[in-house]
Amino acid sequence: MTRTTASNSSNQPTIEALMMRFLASRSDAGSSAVESGESEVEPHEVAAGFRVDPRAAWHDANYTGVNGSPPAAQLPTEWAILVGQPSSAFALPMAAGHFPQRVKDLQPLLTKFNPAELRPTGTQGALPAFAGMRTWIAKNGKTSPLVAAGLARTLGDFDTAAKLLDGTTGAENEKAALLWQRGKCAEALAAWDAMPESAAVQFNRGMARLFLGQIADARPLLQKAVDAIPETSGWHTLARLYLAVAEIHG
Repeated sequence: MTRTTASNSSNQPTIEALMMRFLASRSDAGSSAVESGESEVEPHEVAAGFRVDPRAAWHDANYTGVNGSPPAAQLPTEWAILVGQPSSAFALPMAAGHFPQRVKDLQPLLTKFNPAELRPTGTQGALPAFAGMRTWIAKNGKTSPLVAAGLARTLGDFDTAAKLLDGTTGAENEKAALLWQRGKCAEALAAWDAMPESAAVQFNRGMARLFLGQIADARPLLQKAVDAIPETSGWHTLARLYLAVAEIHG
């Protein structure tokens, strides 16, 4: 059976075009670093040459469609160091405190695409250091529990994230994201399926199905997410990226 590609189905842009758009709009590199036209450089190699703009990542971590409140003017302590970490996420829920620029390495998405290998297992250890970030989480947990919990998830401090979300209203999406990060992926999907529709919920339903191997079911949900999330958000580009991956491997 011939595999569908992102360039010949549903007018989806190519992975390369998506990556170039993502880097051009969300990095702190100069505009001359991203050129249009043909290139022999692989997308994952291009990604390695760019640094994420910390303020753009902070804006996406506070996207109002997720959190409902504007981002704090002051970036958290060690935020720039966190977003500059070389490790890449693959199956990333759209949730407060998460930033889509963590999806940096496209090669596993483009080639073999083994969803079981790309899903979180919950067995990874917490990131060492980041004492300043953890202090910020402790100080801001009461006023910004959703974002603080998301940062704790990113650091691998799952118990801290659970405590921050316990008793917090409007935290259903973030609680499901915590299940996902802990490797309880089927439970997370069931939780998202039970929630009212929103841009984040549609994104997460599609993302979860994509990385649980339910690729055909993921595509319409990811398309809804693409339609619902503003193009100015990095989450829009990541939704289109996941949709293109579904088109390639579906």
